[in-house]
Amino acid sequence: MRRFFLILLLVPMLVACDKVYINGDLDGMWQLQRVERGENTHTPSDIYYSFQRHLTFVSKHYDEKIPYRFLGNLSYYGDTIVMSGFRKFLEEEIIATPDILSAFYLYADTTLFVIESLNDDFLIMNSRDGRYTLRRW
Repeated sequence: MRRFFLILLLVPMLVACDKVYINGDLDGMWQLQRVERGENTHTPSDIYYSFQRHLTFVSKHYDEKIPYRFLGNLSYYGDTIVMSGFRKFLEEEIIATPDILSAFYLYADTTLFVIESLNDDFLIMNSRDGRYTLRRW
């Protein structure tokens, strides 16, 4: 009987420790590896996209000490990602302009992506502007 109560107490504690990812495999940090836009191919190595819950965090490291970071809204439905409303991280009064967003290969305040492939290691997504390949960081 004591074992039964001990097991009854331990099982909920073990189950409660699991993290809940509302975006499945999309959640986490990704490094932008390749952007294909028509005949042009770009291979940035200093741009990172991070997806958590309903937020998108994008950063570009021009210099190790001074990263360029913006926080935006994230909507994820099936195979569609919508990123919008970017503001400078820790300085929310600064709204990202199209010129600023172009540093992250985002070309409008609201960017729609359709996921071509998503697994534990790689994310390939398409927008009207091109094809993006990211690897999990």
